[in-house]
Amino acid sequence: MSAGSRPKIDIVSRRESERVPATLMAFALAGDGTRFSCFIRNVSDTGAMLEFGDTGVVMLPPKFEIALANSEARFSAKMVWREGRRAGVLFCL
Repeated sequence: MSAGSRPKIDIVSRRESERVPATLMAFALAGDGTRFSCFIRNVSDTGAMLEFGDTGVVMLPPKFEIALANSEARFSAKMVWREGRRAGVLFCL
Protein backbone atom coordinates (compact mmCIF):
# COMPACT_ATOMS: atom_id res chain seq x y z
CA MET A 1 0.00 0.00 0.00
CA SER A 2 1.47 3.38 -0.92
CA ALA A 3 1.98 6.07 1.71
CA GLY A 4 -0.75 8.28 0.20
CA SER A 5 -3.45 5.64 -0.04
CA ARG A 6 -5.84 4.77 2.73
CA PRO A 7 -8.03 1.73 3.22
CA LYS A 8 -11.66 2.16 2.27
CA ILE A 9 -13.91 2.63 5.28
CA ASP A 10 -17.58 1.75 4.98
CA ILE A 11 -19.77 4.18 6.88
CA VAL A 12 -22.83 2.59 8.42
CA SER A 13 -25.78 4.88 9.03
CA ARG A 14 -27.93 4.13 12.06
CA ARG A 15 -30.78 6.31 10.82
CA GLU A 16 -34.04 4.62 9.94
CA SER A 17 -35.02 7.17 7.28
CA GLU A 18 -33.35 9.69 4.99
CA ARG A 19 -32.62 13.21 6.26
CA VAL A 20 -33.89 16.13 4.20
CA PRO A 21 -32.15 19.54 4.49
CA ALA A 22 -34.42 22.24 5.90
CA THR A 23 -34.42 25.83 7.14
CA LEU A 24 -37.55 26.00 9.26
CA MET A 25 -37.91 28.46 12.11
CA ALA A 26 -39.27 26.80 15.24
CA PHE A 27 -39.43 27.00 19.02
CA ALA A 28 -38.39 24.38 21.54
CA LEU A 29 -40.93 24.50 24.36
CA ALA A 30 -39.93 23.37 27.84
CA GLY A 31 -42.60 22.06 30.22
CA ASP A 32 -42.45 25.23 32.35
CA GLY A 33 -43.47 27.40 29.38
CA THR A 34 -39.97 28.62 28.50
CA ARG A 35 -39.43 28.75 24.75
CA PHE A 36 -36.18 28.82 22.83
CA SER A 37 -36.03 29.87 19.18
CA CYS A 38 -34.21 27.54 16.84
CA PHE A 39 -33.95 26.41 13.24
CA ILE A 40 -34.69 22.91 12.04
CA ARG A 41 -31.68 22.22 9.82
CA ASN A 42 -32.69 18.74 8.65
CA VAL A 43 -35.64 16.49 9.23
CA SER A 44 -36.61 12.86 8.67
CA ASP A 45 -39.61 10.69 9.44
CA THR A 46 -38.18 9.91 12.87
CA GLY A 47 -36.36 13.06 14.02
CA ALA A 48 -34.60 16.32 13.29
CA MET A 49 -31.49 18.37 13.91
CA LEU A 50 -32.09 21.68 15.66
CA GLU A 51 -29.73 24.66 15.70
CA PHE A 52 -30.08 27.25 18.44
CA GLY A 53 -28.92 30.89 18.28
CA ASP A 54 -25.98 32.55 19.99
CA THR A 55 -27.94 33.27 23.17
CA GLY A 56 -25.83 30.85 25.22
CA VAL A 57 -26.51 27.39 26.51
CA VAL A 58 -30.11 26.27 26.09
CA MET A 59 -31.25 24.08 28.96
CA LEU A 60 -34.00 21.76 27.77
CA PRO A 61 -35.46 18.76 29.56
CA PRO A 62 -34.94 15.32 28.00
CA LYS A 63 -38.45 15.54 26.48
CA PHE A 64 -40.02 18.73 25.13
CA GLU A 65 -42.19 20.06 22.30
CA ILE A 66 -41.17 21.64 19.02
CA ALA A 67 -43.55 24.24 17.59
CA LEU A 68 -43.14 25.45 14.02
CA ALA A 69 -43.18 29.24 13.68
CA ASN A 70 -46.16 30.60 11.71
CA SER A 71 -47.96 27.29 12.11
CA GLU A 72 -50.12 25.42 14.60
CA ALA A 73 -47.96 22.29 14.17
CA ARG A 74 -46.36 20.85 17.32
CA PHE A 75 -44.26 17.74 17.79
CA SER A 76 -43.17 15.94 20.94
CA ALA A 77 -39.42 15.32 20.90
CA LYS A 78 -36.75 13.51 22.89
CA MET A 79 -33.16 14.82 23.01
CA VAL A 80 -30.71 12.26 21.62
CA TRP A 81 -27.47 14.21 21.31
CA ARG A 82 -26.13 17.71 21.79
CA GLU A 83 -23.02 19.39 20.39
CA GLY A 84 -22.53 23.13 20.81
CA ARG A 85 -25.54 24.96 19.39
CA ARG A 86 -26.91 21.86 17.64
CA ALA A 87 -29.07 19.07 19.00
CA GLY A 88 -30.49 15.88 17.54
CA VAL A 89 -34.00 14.83 18.52
CA LEU A 90 -36.30 11.87 17.98
CA PHE A 91 -39.99 12.46 17.49
CA CYS A 92 -42.16 10.82 20.15
CA LEU A 93 -45.62 9.39 19.58
